[in-house]
Amino acid sequence: MRQARGATAPVAAEELVLSTDMVEPDLRSDLWREISRPFFETTAHPDDSAAGLEGSIRSRALGALLIGPTSFNQQQYSRDRRSILQGGLDQYFVQLFVAGTLEADCEGEAISVGPGDICVFDLARTFRSRVRAGSTLSLVLPRERVDRVAGGRNLHGLVLRAGAPVTRLLSDFIVSLSHVSPAMSDDDLRAIEESAIFLIASGLARHAPGIALEDPALGNILRQRILAFIEANLSDPGLNPAVLTSRFRVSRAHLYRMFAGDGGVATIIREKRLDASFRELASPAGPSRSITQIAHEQGFSNSAQFHRAFRARFGMAPGEARDAAAARPFADQRLQHVQVHFDRYAQQLGAGSLPK
Repeated sequence: MRQARGATAPVAAEELVLSTDMVEPDLRSDLWREISRPFFETTAHPDDSAAGLEGSIRSRALGALLIGPTSFNQQQYSRDRRSILQGGLDQYFVQLFVAGTLEADCEGEAISVGPGDICVFDLARTFRSRVRAGSTLSLVLPRERVDRVAGGRNLHGLVLRAGAPVTRLLSDFIVSLSHVSPAMSDDDLRAIEESAIFLIASGLARHAPGIALEDPALGNILRQRILAFIEANLSDPGLNPAVLTSRFRVSRAHLYRMFAGDGGVATIIREKRLDASFRELASPAGPSRSITQIAHEQGFSNSAQFHRAFRARFGMAPGEARDAAAARPFADQRLQHVQVHFDRYAQQLGAGSLPK
């Protein structure tokens, strides 16, 4: 599906098709930045900073997953805490590299990816990467179903190498799924969706580092219940690990092991409070309460501590986040269907709404 230049009609939510070829060369960089923004902030590659950004994306929703080809010229990406909160997506991003290369830093873990490799990014975590001109087949997979299969293993920055048996199997399946999905009926898609997610997640988890939870199913259920309780009680200043160990009848050591990869449960509580504060401050409508009120409502009893923690997490002061939101209108109403496409997908998975 290709729109004429200047067209304003939205693309159907089931499929998004966009390319920088749709606009004049001097508009392409801005267009590509907006297209890719739900996933990361895109800038020119340092080896060719004068070059404009170019790319294309086809994203088709197959129930709880998204799949489609992308192409790109030389560029670099950054997904920081602000990108995570503003982009709205909290799933796994899987890429089969057809052409081109990628170099990335996934929270201290350096990875390199080439043609035929499959790589995984956890969209709830930060990373920085650079790519050489190429193309991929990309998938977005639902967190809950993948975590259920992965059993607590860390998939962020995982690379499956070209030529390995499991990589060849998954590659053939991803290519076939991408090619035939536009012609599949809704009944066919529903029938294959669960199996597709399980197959891909199983292949990834089998090669992920780390030790699975002792009982992956029960461990994941308990973890999700604890996270849900934390989300529902962020404004309670008394929320702490002791409250959680008492309510869920687990030892402090077990609670720590369950969230060790996240820095511990106290870190999760603090970061979720900061994230909630950022979302309110960065709302385009603007918060109705002062920064001090927001900090107190999110369980921070000390304003100075809140300001320090906020700057450490987001690289800006709370007031700067509020000012940036007020000065950030949606750049191009012609791209509103990009937000709609990913917003509907995120809502379907219970991930919440993307900021407009």
